[in-house]
Amino acid sequence: MQSQEFRVTDNKIKCEVLIVGAGPAGMMAAISAARNGSQVIVIEQKDIPGKKIYATGNGRCNFTNQYYDSRVFRGECPQFAYDAYKRFDKDELIGFMHQLGVTSRDINGYIYPYNEQARSIVNALVYECKRLGIDIRCSEKTLDIVKDESDIEGGFLVTTDKGIYRCENVILAPGGKASPTHGSDGNLNKIIRKLGHEIVLQDPALVPLRFADSSLSLLAGVRCKCRTVLMIDETAYDEESGEIIFNADNISGIPVMQMSRYAVKALAKGKKVCLELDLVPDMIGSDLKGFIETSIKERSGINEALGLILNDKLAEYLSERIKDTDELVKNIKHFRIEINGDCGFNKAQVTAGGVNAEQVTEDMESKIIRRLFFAGEILDVDGTCGGYNLQWAFTSGYIAGTAVSIKQS
Repeated sequence: MQSQEFRVTDNKIKCEVLIVGAGPAGMMAAISAARNGSQVIVIEQKDIPGKKIYATGNGRCNFTNQYYDSRVFRGECPQFAYDAYKRFDKDELIGFMHQLGVTSRDINGYIYPYNEQARSIVNALVYECKRLGIDIRCSEKTLDIVKDESDIEGGFLVTTDKGIYRCENVILAPGGKASPTHGSDGNLNKIIRKLGHEIVLQDPALVPLRFADSSLSLLAGVRCKCRTVLMIDETAYDEESGEIIFNADNISGIPVMQMSRYAVKALAKGKKVCLELDLVPDMIGSDLKGFIETSIKERSGINEALGLILNDKLAEYLSERIKDTDELVKNIKHFRIEINGDCGFNKAQVTAGGVNAEQVTEDMESKIIRRLFFAGEILDVDGTCGGYNLQWAFTSGYIAGTAVSIKQS
């Protein structure tokens, strides 16, 4: 399909559907709308479409997952995301990608493009947009959105740093505030509030957590498979198992990232937050004590004994501080790390918070303003690690793009 002609009247570009954001949600919305006959323009403030996709999954782009349960989507109204997912689920998304020529592979339930390269996803989406005549305009920043009072049908005037658009429908898919170098920085929040919508407090999620004890920097580079419990005001709040990573001033790894949204929100409320690690989860305390005592007798010291079950740096850290066997066992099974902050939106993979889902219909349309739709991370939905955030972006984009074209017909 050739690029569509967009009429210019009164120095305003006229189109049926204007989408803000050329990320996964925005491009999916554009494709869905255009496939149903809508004339679509996409405005993107970054220099290329899909910039954040390139960074997902360390460049491998884990775009969905085989496993879904009641814990993978979060927000003030998590059921909103689950209901949407039923309308465009993992099988629909995998089929959609295959239709675009992107075959996939399953690695322990994580679904990747077969070549494990994010560019395959981006290239396929951009090519389909071109095929459908969708006009993607990069390096263009949205400055304002108002109702077009001259339009009795209830259209919009969208002002950017490049011009003014008169459009019948708007889909906002600008992303959240996470990783601003790749995506959005929350610059549309003021406009969204002005249009009458509540934005649930936005915090970093899937983000490393900073520790209070500077001596833990000695463990930088240590990777450890353990059971991790999030403690909030001395009460166990959540639990994950897997590999954690010590960094110079923070701790990361999938278990930490999964629980980080709860830690960040608890800290904001002034609560005490700790991570409690079981460094040897497959050994009970009495067996661990016996092992350590036996190993100390057979070797020259505690450090050597601990080195049989722990990373060398971790063994040295503990042996230099604790000499009593009972205390060693306690610290290995309940290694406490006080958390005093997070690494911010620059290091976050996703945003917790966003447009209140109670103000949005099941079709992603605003309940306050007709013909205004939302999709992706701008909504108060965030997923755990494993491709769930991209699935949400594609799901919500598909629903919004399909709904906007149906409402036009």
